[in-house]
Amino acid sequence: MTVSLSNQTKSKWLKLSRNKSYDVLPRPVVPLIGEFRAMTQIQTHSHIWSQLAYSCKGVMHIETNEGVFVIPPEQALWLPPNIEHQHFCRTAVSYRSLHIDPTWSDILGNCVKPLTVDPLLKALILEVSNWGKDYTETAQTNRLLRVLLDRLAQAPSNELFIPKINDKRLLPIVESLNHDPSNKLTIEEWAEIVGASSRTLNRLFNKSYGMGFSRWKQKIRILKSLEMINSNMNLSDIAFSLGYESTSSFITGFKKQLGCSPKRYALKTH
Repeated sequence: MTVSLSNQTKSKWLKLSRNKSYDVLPRPVVPLIGEFRAMTQIQTHSHIWSQLAYSCKGVMHIETNEGVFVIPPEQALWLPPNIEHQHFCRTAVSYRSLHIDPTWSDILGNCVKPLTVDPLLKALILEVSNWGKDYTETAQTNRLLRVLLDRLAQAPSNELFIPKINDKRLLPIVESLNHDPSNKLTIEEWAEIVGASSRTLNRLFNKSYGMGFSRWKQKIRILKSLEMINSNMNLSDIAFSLGYESTSSFITGFKKQLGCSPKRYALKTH
């Protein structure tokens, strides 16, 4: 499978265990707020309730058995009960989490889903988060929670996801480009290194990722750029560090992947 994010950097992670403040949810939805410094890892855990993970500021990565989900601001991740997962914050992250009773959240299904957060959904998440975990449950709070869950059920999914793989021919390529997305080796050059034809490698990329090598490499670069944009890096510096020939080629690739320019994306997420 793809190497864990915990091994994709030489920097040391601050490893945290999940805070077991309760074994059974005391209310239908329990909000939690966290402020995590750069290089924080919340180690693998699961729980018997559902969870919505949301970042107000900073890009978070959540790793499950399926793969790695990239969660920048304006995105969220839906986690059904009993899903093993761990969080990685390579930059500082302002985190909002909603733990939800499964009997309330069955409309969201049993699959992990990355969700796009529109302004109304964002306002609902922040409102409930500000209640604190000891809020008084009333008919009014329950009505608002139902509205929140309805909005979550309607939220469109997104493609900010990198599935795990098991093919040993792809692993050296995936690991190398995760460490250095500016790597300029062609698929023909990779074919010589891993001992498979370029045609076979493209077929394996399509089978594992639903896209060929070139599109996959473009996607990895754009996902890597999200942290840089949230860190207010200059666009030309981002383009250079990711291996683009020019800033304009980076902007074009970003628009194809996320539907807006890096500048517009930055305005939306700051």
